[in-house]
Amino acid sequence: MKKIKCQFLKREFSSLSLAGLLLLLPIFTACHKEDPIPEDINNSGLKGLYVLNEGVWNMNNSSISYYNFDEQVMYQDLFLRQNGRRLGDTGNDLKQYGSKLYAIISVSEQLEIMDVRTCKSLKQISLVGKSPRFTAFFEDKAYISCNDGSVLRLDTATMVIEASVTAGSNPEGLCVANRKLYVANSGGLNYPNYGNTVSVIDLQTFTEIKTIEVGTNPYLLRADIYGDVYLATRGNYSDIPATFQRIDSQTDEVVQDFNLPVANFAISGQKAYLYYYNFNTQASWIKVMDISTETIINDAFISDGTVIQTPYAIGVNEVNQDVYIADACQFTVNGDVYCFDRDGKKKFSVEVGMNPSALVFIH
Repeated sequence: MKKIKCQFLKREFSSLSLAGLLLLLPIFTACHKEDPIPEDINNSGLKGLYVLNEGVWNMNNSSISYYNFDEQVMYQDLFLRQNGRRLGDTGNDLKQYGSKLYAIISVSEQLEIMDVRTCKSLKQISLVGKSPRFTAFFEDKAYISCNDGSVLRLDTATMVIEASVTAGSNPEGLCVANRKLYVANSGGLNYPNYGNTVSVIDLQTFTEIKTIEVGTNPYLLRADIYGDVYLATRGNYSDIPATFQRIDSQTDEVVQDFNLPVANFAISGQKAYLYYYNFNTQASWIKVMDISTETIINDAFISDGTVIQTPYAIGVNEVNQDVYIADACQFTVNGDVYCFDRDGKKKFSVEVGMNPSALVFIH
């Protein structure tokens, strides 16, 4: 599939004024063919990929792209086209649970709930003053981490927030394991005094039952099929490095430190796909870990020479184990999503919106 890109727009953000960027927005839109949208965009059996595009901070240009696998068609700016309004400022998280999509729009401080078949809004929930970050789900409840220190519980049937619990400072990623919710307390807004704990919340009582001491500035949490919880920390961006750790959900203790900086990761079956990007040197890598042995089995996942300039999101299609990696390029132009087979060979790539930050596979 040939991609049409606006190469002449690839320049440093610092060289563009805000007014200049606003003038360029129509050009970005013009670079995409406006494919007609079927009444049900997933009319081929819910087989597709949603991409949340973060956009540029304070530009109100977050967007959702949708790629239909059967038709091999990319629908750009789908939320805008389906709802007649923009998604908001700085899309941070997108997940599916049941028949709904849940998008966290951090700077706009809102939760957008959509019909997964059409991307049409079902409800927009204002979270002004909360600064929402990520979502996790368990038994018909959604859990939302917020930078004000709270974790919210939402009933996914009524779409009503019904409870809140206090975690640590500036919670970020969260996940569920062993019927408990794990929350990364980053302290990210308290520079240079970053946090170093993960809150353990009992889901039956919705109370914090323990805090686990972890690496500095904890960021992302994901659970594997064995009940272990993996944590990526960011360090202090100076003398304390980022690292990757494993928490045992039976003992709620850190049982392994891999001494490996990880920016983001995806877990599928027996494998974890890890990537790192250094913003200073622009160096990056993508590795594969066997989670049954906790060892790196491939130091360079991409095997055909394909170059990812700025890895920004990663996901695995559980149907065929294809690995998808989002490339933010230079942060000021539209990004790309690359599809690789399990052997790290590129199958195709598609252009999406600016700064693609989350991938959701619809089956």
